Amino acid sequence: MKIFGLYGGTQKESEKYEHILGEYLDDFYIFDGTADVNWKWINGDLMILDWYDKRGKMLTWDSVVVVQWDMLVFDSLKSQFANLNKGEIYLSGLRSLDSSIEKRWHWTNTYSGERKNYLAFLEYVKKEYGYEDRPPMCCLFVLQVFPKVFFEKYLTVKDKEIGMLEYKIPMYAKIFGIPFFKKDMGIYWSMSQSVSNNAPLNAKAVEVSHGFIEKELHKKDGWRIFHPYFKMWN
Repeated sequence: MKIFGLYGGTQKESEKYEHILGEYLDDFYIFDGTADVNWKWINGDLMILDWYDKRGKMLTWDSVVVVQWDMLVFDSLKSQFANLNKGEIYLSGLRSLDSSIEKRWHWTNTYSGERKNYLAFLEYVKKEYGYEDRPPMCCLFVLQVFPKVFFEKYLTVKDKEIGMLEYKIPMYAKIFGIPFFKKDMGIYWSMSQSVSNNAPLNAKAVEVSHGFIEKELHKKDGWRIFHPYFKMWN
């Protein structure tokens, strides 16, 4: 298994991180866009696509697991995704974007200001691809496995910035005919601002507790991937 680094921080610090991490990586790619931090957060998929287009397609791999900087992995990824077949995509928290989610989710509800973008995306994929599945799909972009074919097809999308990655990626995967690999990785799906730190994966920037992680590691079949965790593990 190879480790490819994608750096999305400030240009002035890129050399520092390449020096620190370089010996552990098989490749180190620097995203050279000038977008601000918020754009990078909302469009992480486009940063990965940029990596694929300019570097990733020249490297040797079948599937790429996106491991974020604030994620702990205590097992082989081959073991964690042992039943994943070539060409399948995995998206943590994959589910239907039903009315209960649509009414409460920040990216789709009527009072957050993001609904306009959501409706524009639905109209775009209807016009461009005839996609009208209801309810549509969504996920939590915490842990992903992408096959090469997804990126190849994603490069053909004319307007990639319409929509938000947590619903557009699963919908594009469905449009592209890419099969989903489904596995419970313990993602915490909640509309509440109060998130338990006793769940292995969450998208709310609530650090998983050290005690919870230790308890899971002592279980034979406990969780082995955790996000987020902001400190050095010891």
